[in-house]
Amino acid sequence: MNRKAVAGKAAKGAAAPSRLQSELAARILRLLKEQGSGPGYHLVELDLCEHFGVSRTPIRGALKILAAQGAVEARANRGFVLREPITAAPTSAPVNLQDEEDKRLFIAIAKARNTGDLPAECTQQEIVRLFDVKLSTVVRVLRQLAELGLVERKAGNGWSFNSSIDSEAAQAESYAFRNVIEPAALLQPTFKLDRAWLRESRARHLAFQRKRWRPVMAVEFYEMNSDFHEQLARCSGNRYFLSVVQQQNQLRSFLNFHWIHGVGRVLASIEEHVAIMDALETGDNEYAAALMRSHLGSSKTAYRPLNQSEFGSTAESRKRAASA
Repeated sequence: MNRKAVAGKAAKGAAAPSRLQSELAARILRLLKEQGSGPGYHLVELDLCEHFGVSRTPIRGALKILAAQGAVEARANRGFVLREPITAAPTSAPVNLQDEEDKRLFIAIAKARNTGDLPAECTQQEIVRLFDVKLSTVVRVLRQLAELGLVERKAGNGWSFNSSIDSEAAQAESYAFRNVIEPAALLQPTFKLDRAWLRESRARHLAFQRKRWRPVMAVEFYEMNSDFHEQLARCSGNRYFLSVVQQQNQLRSFLNFHWIHGVGRVLASIEEHVAIMDALETGDNEYAAALMRSHLGSSKTAYRPLNQSEFGSTAESRKRAASA
């Protein structure tokens, strides 16, 4: 088999880009456009990791997507460089981020983890059987969850889910902690607002607000929501504020994927986020911090308590059935 045939075979068998990789590819294009980067501009992986708060694996995947699209090219010993100035960048996530099948499985896994239907350790085949989905979908979603730090591959064939908020007490403690940390981040003397991000985030919020709500949109809402809180922590200029907000985002992932709080809370949250952004844009960080405390308080009040009927209920019912 010649080299061209081997390359073609490898490309055909390559895994499809993950949700996170596709989103990052779009965000990198927007960043390059905002910066006015020119031909030959070197895209440094470590800088992109720090800017977007992710590991190298999804960044490399995003750069490969851009290389396949012809926006950047790989050069020996230099990584990826920009081919031409970016004159137009997507204002929303690429089409594959809207993949209904992946999102349905995201939400189903979150719900099953919350109710106890899915144990902390399982195999791909167990997920296939439990949710009646294709193995390729399971592999793709588990890879995306791994990039988000929600699961880890075990030695052999299994997967292990990482810690998450799994009780009413843990949820209350999370809100109490965030109510101290997140407003304080906005008041740091090192706080420097990323205005390019703010414009992009406000547009993203307003566009989402106009969409007709469907359950699968919980995944997109969580991504937008977590990006909002994380980027404000990054603007604080303090690595420790950023680290703890990223950790909180990760811990509450499954609670948000499995959205049970209604569309009204979605729309209210968007309005509260936009109000915070408006205050920051005018330089009134004190008011923004007060709005952040109000936002977290409203969220805590609106969220239904995680009682026994919502956490571990199915696992308990199975246990009772087995003993009957």
